[in-house]
Amino acid sequence: MDPHPTSPRTELDLRTEQDLARHLKICRRQLYNWRMSGLVPYFKLGKAVRFRAADVASAIERMRIG
Repeated sequence: MDPHPTSPRTELDLRTEQDLARHLKICRRQLYNWRMSGLVPYFKLGKAVRFRAADVASAIERMRIG
């Protein structure tokens, strides 16, 4: 048995568009463009859009050139 089970909250680590854009130091429009072009994965929860931090980090790594 795992002595330190991960809670669903830390496993998902969902972020809002505004929070993620601030964290990445990009404008929300850039994040929107990445989302619409399929570069970053996202969740749609009703009308709310959320991003999993680990998925976005992987997506940004794939964008790296060189």
